[in-house]
Amino acid sequence: MTADMTGVRPSVLLLSSDSRRRYAEDVLRALALPRGAIIQFRYETDYVAGALQQAIANGSAVGRRCLVAFLADRESPDAEPFVVPVRFATVVTTACVADMAVFRLRVDDYANLEEFPLTEAEIRAKGGWFVDRLAEANGGRWYPATTRFPDLHLHEQQGDDPILWLGVARRLARHPTYRSSYFVRTEEPLLNRDRTGTLDAEGRLHLSDGDSVKMRVSFYSDGYTPTAKRLVCATDGTFLKIASDDSYDVASRYDTVEFWLRPEMLGFDALARVGITLAADTQAGPVPGGDSLTTSAGFPVVVRRSRSRLFTRVSASAAGAFLVALPAVLGPGAGLPLRVLCAVCGAALLAVANIVISHAR
Repeated sequence: MTADMTGVRPSVLLLSSDSRRRYAEDVLRALALPRGAIIQFRYETDYVAGALQQAIANGSAVGRRCLVAFLADRESPDAEPFVVPVRFATVVTTACVADMAVFRLRVDDYANLEEFPLTEAEIRAKGGWFVDRLAEANGGRWYPATTRFPDLHLHEQQGDDPILWLGVARRLARHPTYRSSYFVRTEEPLLNRDRTGTLDAEGRLHLSDGDSVKMRVSFYSDGYTPTAKRLVCATDGTFLKIASDDSYDVASRYDTVEFWLRPEMLGFDALARVGITLAADTQAGPVPGGDSLTTSAGFPVVVRRSRSRLFTRVSASAAGAFLVALPAVLGPGAGLPLRVLCAVCGAALLAVANIVISHAR
């Protein structure tokens, strides 16, 4: 597990924009992922500040806290830049591949925007100030990935995740890119007896083949859209299966949906994946351009064979087989009632081992 960085000022800024569909969907994904999940950002090295490139080269970028933010209209002649901080994250790994810098981030707290502007005009005014200060901090150059940026003081106050998430979503919805979008929040998975299933340092959930999982997903839109949309939960279908409805027709601006999952009984450990997607239902008709963005969030799931269950099953099977064979070993000299009792008890143990114990809870 990574150290708790709540309240720590971020030392890396990573900006995403709406210049490409994928970039805009990266922002939706950063909002949708459960705490501890992994998201990846890529930048051409020309857009990565020199100090950050050096930190990548010497490995000091790993472990730093970063702020993921949305920035649009930076070069628009008709409007001020639009900037909204989205979420804090921790850098897990970095790499330079050809002319690309790759950041793998472990998502953490949502940005606290309680004192951040709410109207589009005020957000754009703040965006103009932010872009100017950002350029000054980097010697007049424009870098969407940098270690030098103005402090927005968003890290100094904590709050409840649902409220912070809604604050970010409401401000993003002021921009035309997200005006008709649905925003998603996936809570941390709940395992047996509603205990929280924390993701590990690699963003993976670990399950035993006897566990059950509840996935609670909330969605919100700033305005009603007539475009048919569907919220879908998907797995590999082999090692991890859905034990509830796997989709939900979105017919309101906000709601919370619960999906149930169960791992299969395995004789080996396996790697599966669960994904949450909210997208326009293309089968219901053509999709307007503004409604075409897809929100997707997912994380790997390691399904481990239960050692204790395996030991119990083997023990019960061995005891059952012994009792079934015992009448033959005792021979006719033993009383008939004793031999029948041994055979019945052995058959019962074999049934328990093969039907009850081997069946996932």
